[in-house]
Amino acid sequence: PLLCDGRLTCFLFPLLLLLRAPLLFSFGERTCPNSCRCEGKTIHCDSSGFLEVPENISVGCQGLSLRYNELHTLLPYQFAHLGQLLWIYLDHNQISVVDSRAFQGVRRLKELILSSNRIASLHNSTFHGVPNLRSLDLSYNKLEILQPGQFHGLRKLQNLHLRSNGLSNIPIRAFLECRSLEFLDLGYNRIKALTRTTFLGLQRLMELHLEHNQFSRINFFLFPRLANLRSLYLQWNRIRVVNQGLPWTWYTLQKLDLSGNEIQTLDPAVFHCLPNLQVLNLESNKLSNVSQEAVTAWISLTTISLAGNIWDCGVGICPLVAWLRNFRGSKDTTMICSSPKHLQGEKIMEVTRNHGICEENDYFMTETPSPMPELISDATAEPTFASTSCSPTTPPTSTFGPLPPFRLRPIPHPTYPGHMSKDTRNTAIRTRPTLISPPVMEHMALHK
Repeated sequence: PLLCDGRLTCFLFPLLLLLRAPLLFSFGERTCPNSCRCEGKTIHCDSSGFLEVPENISVGCQGLSLRYNELHTLLPYQFAHLGQLLWIYLDHNQISVVDSRAFQGVRRLKELILSSNRIASLHNSTFHGVPNLRSLDLSYNKLEILQPGQFHGLRKLQNLHLRSNGLSNIPIRAFLECRSLEFLDLGYNRIKALTRTTFLGLQRLMELHLEHNQFSRINFFLFPRLANLRSLYLQWNRIRVVNQGLPWTWYTLQKLDLSGNEIQTLDPAVFHCLPNLQVLNLESNKLSNVSQEAVTAWISLTTISLAGNIWDCGVGICPLVAWLRNFRGSKDTTMICSSPKHLQGEKIMEVTRNHGICEENDYFMTETPSPMPELISDATAEPTFASTSCSPTTPPTSTFGPLPPFRLRPIPHPTYPGHMSKDTRNTAIRTRPTLISPPVMEHMALHK
């Protein structure tokens, strides 16, 4: 201290500040673990060979990525000191043990990625401490069962990924509290059957993946509670039969993928109850023909895929051929005859025209193409049930005119190579059919 103007003045104070500055700055800095990259409030510790979660992570961290490491176990309260976390990426590790309290203390967490690990089981309370989750990814693990109440309390969850595990069944009311769920992926598992309560509570679900499982038959009456579903993926199962069960009208479904199954016959009742279906994939099944009743029910399709079936190019193929000639949407141009033997490998549309298998008629639209319609409102539409018929209250307006009857002709043996007619599909005017709105009806509850 020095005297200045008769007062004790701390001239050394600025010097003391300079001496203490490095210490002050070190306290103010956010710590960044070795081998990690820190950007603001996010920390990336990917591909760094970590055997456990680093300890010196800033308490203000909001995003933590530990992808592609060697983590094996998640301990109790593993992230409790990081209460500000909004997302954690733990995929592509060797995690096989997850303590039921591993995620306690991170209630703000919105996204949790645990895919591509070795998790074989999870306690039913594992996710009870993260009620604000929006996205949960458990795909590519070894889960064989889901515990009752596994997703209890996840009322804000919007996306749930369970693809590529070993699940063989789904517990009753497993998703009951996932009332905000919009996307559910159960593909690539071993599920053989569903019940009417499997999807109870999923009123907002828009996309459901059930491909690459072990279903042998599908009854659409399993899905009436999915009143907002837009897309259903059932490809590459072992499905031989698809039926409707108790008739009801599914107004919201717009995309249905049944490719890679063993379907031999199409039930017209199924399609009569899907008045707004736009995309239908039936590739790689065992269809030999499609009935007049079935093609008449395809009133709103804009895209259809039919390749890879065992088409019989006899007179039974004529209803499908007549429908395809009038269809102005996206369609296959590679449909091949599997029988009779002398027509094997020939293109269906070409051979039926050149060899006069079906009546050669010109089909015209009976109405002026309408502009792009408005899609169904996002508001949940109640499924409509009927005692004997699932036809809409207001008859749908088809994009096709009435198909004239065709005259059956015997199949002549080819004497020369058929000449492919010019495909005018690209020059045709494409329009999308008017979607049918559900009628106003009183609420009808469905009980088992």
